[in-house]
Amino acid sequence: MNKSLSHHVYNDRSFAEQYAQNITNNPWNAGYERPASLSLLPDNLNGLHILDAGCGPGITTKEFLEKQATVTAIDYSDAMVSLAQENTGGRAHIVQHDLNEPLSMFANESFDVIYSSLVIHYIDDLKALFAEFRRVLRKGGLLIFSTDHPDNPFVKAQLAAGIRQSSVPWDGYNIHMDVYHRSWSEIESALTNNGFSVNSQLSPHPLPFVKDMYPNVYETLSTVPHFICIRAVVL
Repeated sequence: MNKSLSHHVYNDRSFAEQYAQNITNNPWNAGYERPASLSLLPDNLNGLHILDAGCGPGITTKEFLEKQATVTAIDYSDAMVSLAQENTGGRAHIVQHDLNEPLSMFANESFDVIYSSLVIHYIDDLKALFAEFRRVLRKGGLLIFSTDHPDNPFVKAQLAAGIRQSSVPWDGYNIHMDVYHRSWSEIESALTNNGFSVNSQLSPHPLPFVKDMYPNVYETLSTVPHFICIRAVVL
């Protein structure tokens, strides 16, 4: 079984460039998930060591740098790593790495914060990933991540049918992405069994600009949960 789901899509340079351009200001990311996930960060990032785990084209990596954090970023796509390096001008340490594999390049307790946006639904063994996140985080460190919402009707239907992995359409790109589906109990168990305590979870609400510019998308995002954003602390 190929554990590195959708790698061939994200590693395509033309797709990566299109994706990077779209998520900068689009309703799903810029107007929905990203502001919600970023709201879970500490108010002051100055001096914090942050791991941007699954950094994509480096939008959040750049934002963390601008807030005076020390940033390490990883992504399994060479194309995304290249874009992230371009977007951050060499100010972050950015490496190609598949999060399905151990974070052996990092010592124990290397980071204050791990930020992982819309990544874990591509990960085969969530317990193993969270164990590695726990290892490289300092005590009291934060794991902030987002993923497909367990209460999304499609996710619930897949899980009810015993389907753990499926291919879902991304209509705006005319492609399909292979993802894993997980219940909240599975996600929570993977956290608590690895020494994390969930201290915040939220379902995003679209920003006002989405209603003005994308009224149909606003209606969809306002009525159907699509992503969930979590903050967990190392005990």
